[in-house]
Amino acid sequence: MNKIKNKRENKFKITLHNKQGLFIKYLGEEWKEAEKAFAKQKEKERLIELAKNTGVVAGKLLLGLLAVGGVLTVAAVAPNIFSAFGHSFQKRRYFDKQQFNKDKKYLKRHNLIKIKKINKNTFELYLTEKGKNKSIEESFKNFKIQKPQKDGYWRVVMFDIPNKYKWARDAFRRKLRIMGFHQLQESVFILPYPCEKEVILLIEILNIADFIHLIKTKDFSENKELNEAFS
Repeated sequence: MNKIKNKRENKFKITLHNKQGLFIKYLGEEWKEAEKAFAKQKEKERLIELAKNTGVVAGKLLLGLLAVGGVLTVAAVAPNIFSAFGHSFQKRRYFDKQQFNKDKKYLKRHNLIKIKKINKNTFELYLTEKGKNKSIEESFKNFKIQKPQKDGYWRVVMFDIPNKYKWARDAFRRKLRIMGFHQLQESVFILPYPCEKEVILLIEILNIADFIHLIKTKDFSENKELNEAFS
């Protein structure tokens, strides 16, 4: 059983890595949207205060930023604060220095990043090939519907994926659940939020477009059970 499970997981990882350019492009677009959302706020002051008070667990975020930006330039901007910025996003990210150094050492020890020192207070971070793969896997694991908001329509996903692609079928079904879909039948899932972009991306990554139907409808608006499930 474990051998079969590992074989399916390996197939999924290979497929994900082969489509990593597609996924990185999506992540980059998400970063830009997030930056626009915070554009009118005092982001620097807010994030520095957050870092001072609670610390920022930087490890996974660093991998995500590096996957999108390629290279991160990190500099000390205050006694206990690091600022990080890359070429593919406009806003800087701020980290508690102690936590950042701890996570940086962890990532370096596990051969996930390379470090190039620029001067006493500035250095650059790069992903290793292992780090790039890890970043893609972690980002996909946390891949969810962004800012869910009802718009009066239901998205119904129906699929009939052959057994020869069981690994993809299992991954697709598992990811739909994580993304918040309600399961109507074994191969029918429903969600009352805009999610077309995320579902299409998932379909393209798994290469299962021939077996999927995505429908947008208002037919379930009066369904009491579903409305309660998403209340």
